[in-house]
Amino acid sequence: MKSKIIFWASLALSLGLGALCGWVFCTRVVFQNAGLESLVPAYILLLFLSVVFSDLVHEGAHLIVGLCCGMGIRPDKYRIFRTSSVNVFPKGARGMRGRMLATVAAGPAANLACLVLGVIALCVPGVSAVFCVLVPYSAYILLINAVPDDASGAKNDGMLVLELLTRADSAEVMLQILRIQGMVRAGTKLADVPEAMFYELPQLPEDDVNFIILTQLRYEYYLARGNDSEAYKYFLRYKDVIRYLPSAYGAEGRSKERGETAGDNR
Repeated sequence: MKSKIIFWASLALSLGLGALCGWVFCTRVVFQNAGLESLVPAYILLLFLSVVFSDLVHEGAHLIVGLCCGMGIRPDKYRIFRTSSVNVFPKGARGMRGRMLATVAAGPAANLACLVLGVIALCVPGVSAVFCVLVPYSAYILLINAVPDDASGAKNDGMLVLELLTRADSAEVMLQILRIQGMVRAGTKLADVPEAMFYELPQLPEDDVNFIILTQLRYEYYLARGNDSEAYKYFLRYKDVIRYLPSAYGAEGRSKERGETAGDNR
């Protein structure tokens, strides 16, 4: 229900801003004495291009910041108006909270920058009104990603940021999973990871995506150590809980980001 409210409110605001920006565009843009019959189609075309641009800016920000933070970001899915995602393959375990927080927040922050640029173009006569086309969709994508939501278990950027800042149980387990994966990518064998790292964690409900991923990781851990009985126990547990895994996550249980990490909810 919350997701639908956010979606319809964002859509209504975006449409209203689209009409306002269209009026400003057609009254302030001067191009070789072009009339409304030329300016209106031009505005609609630029508005469509702004949708593609804003999506690329959002995912690109996740990608660039994630790479700078050593999160091993790799593109996975890019779809306009629908959930996009990237894969996270961190290297090393240090500073994981700050690295993850910067990576997740980068997408909405980039859209906020586009929105500010568009608002300046909308309000300041000396700035080209062409840039106001950034406002409608930037506002839409910012709201549906920044307002915390976990539709169908797939957390958006805002929810991930909130959980990281408040040290929610699910976020703490997610960070531990990423630390373990980071250690392995840095050269530590999975079998050599301290066993306590898999268990000294908050208890999560079995339908939490990070519980599912942790269960799979425990199976892989004991398999690597040659402890077949424990590995089989967690294999059966994983097969039981994987039915809760949201569609925004891969079948192998890797976290993705909208990715976002969970995918972005668009």
